[in-house]
Amino acid sequence: MRKLIPILMTAFLAAGCYEEILIPTEDKDPVLVMNAQMDNLEETHQVHLSVSRLSKVEPLRGASVKAYVNGKLVAEAVEMVDANAWNHTAYAFQAAFSPGDEVRIEASKDAFNASATVIVPPAVAIASVDTSSVRMTYLDDTSDYLQLKVRFQDIPGDSWYGVDQRISDFWEYLDEDGNVIPEYTAASSNLGSIETGFDPVISEGSGKTSGSDFAALLSVENTYNCFSDSPIAGEECTLRVMTYPWNVYLNDYRYGLLIPESMVDDPDAWSILTQLPSRVRRECFFRLRSLDFTQYHYLKALNNLETFGTEMNFLVEPTTLPCNVEGGLGFVGVETITEMCYARFEREYAPTDTVYY
Repeated sequence: MRKLIPILMTAFLAAGCYEEILIPTEDKDPVLVMNAQMDNLEETHQVHLSVSRLSKVEPLRGASVKAYVNGKLVAEAVEMVDANAWNHTAYAFQAAFSPGDEVRIEASKDAFNASATVIVPPAVAIASVDTSSVRMTYLDDTSDYLQLKVRFQDIPGDSWYGVDQRISDFWEYLDEDGNVIPEYTAASSNLGSIETGFDPVISEGSGKTSGSDFAALLSVENTYNCFSDSPIAGEECTLRVMTYPWNVYLNDYRYGLLIPESMVDDPDAWSILTQLPSRVRRECFFRLRSLDFTQYHYLKALNNLETFGTEMNFLVEPTTLPCNVEGGLGFVGVETITEMCYARFEREYAPTDTVYY
């Protein structure tokens, strides 16, 4: 026992030794950071610029941002005013992207010069979307789901995809005679949530996803809903995607009020609209996103960073985020989205119907 004590003390003292590391506190060599996530369906795109310093990240205002498609200048971005943007500045421009286009974004100000070049990935055709109501038990929870079966042809060669859905609402307010008040019409479009905790590929000769990216979804949330075509092997296949019905169907009661642009600054807008009957038309779109490998790798790495953050686990290994910005940091991506409408709903609400938020 007496021999054991010195050994333990030696180990304790050895463990207590450390080397002092001096961390610089002065800002040196600031870096331009450029980020953008764009697609072929949107007409207006945004590029976010900031300056990364040792002590902070700050917006980069007054920069020149140019967009080129196939070597031709198509737009010069306009700086957007955003009072809530505390660490970046957004620059907006309009351009149309098609599969196979070479998109180049250049940003510069003073000594900062950065650029990124992306090839727009090929489009994927959706053959059909079938819907059905199912009741399933997942992780000991039994719930009603809306099941989407999406038939599509895999792009030849190595391909990468993402899935989501878009819900578009068009509101009309009616006068006492039931006529539409044109200046009160309003529209909104939002990405709806989907559940990705299920194996999305139905075999049908194309193989299962066992051992692939989606197999990990049982334990890791796939925030960006990305997957590779490794289990599909260039064949036609069916995706199975789940969502909760209440994310799709219109409620029996009015859920909020959509304020028309013509009334945004009108302090009486709420009281006026609550006294009017309204009609809402909803369209639900399934979206299949075609990605290139760099963007797929970036989204997967970003997902790992957000899922296994160091806030709760200091033993986690560092996550490397891909960077395709020359002369700076960040990532610029363009994805090709194919949409198909799978459901349409219409409902009218009386002025007496309760408004919930």
